Amino acid sequence: MNFLSMKYFLTLAEEKNFTRAAEKLHITQQTLSAHIGGLEKEVGTKLFVRHVPLELTDSGAVFLRYARIFSRNELALKRELSDVSGQYKGILRIGIAPCRGRVQLPEVIGSFRETYPHVSIRLHEMANEDIWNALKRDEIDVAMARVLGELPGIAHRPWMEEEIVLLVSKDLAKGLWGEETGRIFMPEGQRKRGLSLRFADCPFLLNSEEDIAGALARKLFRDAGFSPWIAVESENMETLLDLCLMGKGAYFCPKNLVKALLTPENREKLYVLEFPDGKYGLSFGYLKNSHRWKIIEKWMDAVLHDHE
Repeated sequence: MNFLSMKYFLTLAEEKNFTRAAEKLHITQQTLSAHIGGLEKEVGTKLFVRHVPLELTDSGAVFLRYARIFSRNELALKRELSDVSGQYKGILRIGIAPCRGRVQLPEVIGSFRETYPHVSIRLHEMANEDIWNALKRDEIDVAMARVLGELPGIAHRPWMEEEIVLLVSKDLAKGLWGEETGRIFMPEGQRKRGLSLRFADCPFLLNSEEDIAGALARKLFRDAGFSPWIAVESENMETLLDLCLMGKGAYFCPKNLVKALLTPENREKLYVLEFPDGKYGLSFGYLKNSHRWKIIEKWMDAVLHDHE
């Protein structure tokens, strides 16, 4: 039994389909089938029920549990040898929200890979809660997200502060509130305690409740005592930001994203409301393993240096 057979088994167990698994592994179906057949012969039992989709046998489920352990140990071995030799190489798996990654990471990835050319970066772009779940399952090495609370076996390191603001195009505001607009929108930097009932007739562009901005929006709606008119709901912040600029609705959005993605001219077209509950911290997260790959620490240092 070898690590390659373990890799083939794990991929097939994940894909539940010989064709997809072979494509993902960049091998032929015949090669994959031969490896799985050889593995089953070696362990003396069938590992898959061969119907569509493939299903693990009881023996296959047991084998999967140990194959994952072997896979993690193989990865840990390679990384520890990399640390000892000082020749850093491997794949660094990072979990981050899509738009946050676009705003925060391109420059730091470029400079990091100049320093460590044999380290590949694999970005896993997901919603905040999904990032922490992926870290718990050891599917990523570093989480870059809002901390949801104490998670067993996970260490945190502060990264940066972020703020959610409400954006409303000046054309939409004028159409809704006319001369009242000036009393609704305070100068930027002055925080409102919450939404007023005037916003009950305003269309909103929302992220899901699992998203940080979406969760804050719904809290403000509950506190204000009205059900929002949701014009569009999406996980794509850039799409919602464009719709907001077009005057199609008010949008709760990270302030740093607004600054990064919009030109000064477009930012001038928007009113911005800030709230006391809008600020929150983002952190790095990583598993408390007996041996932590040194490149994880070097990545966090590089990101913090770039953010200074």
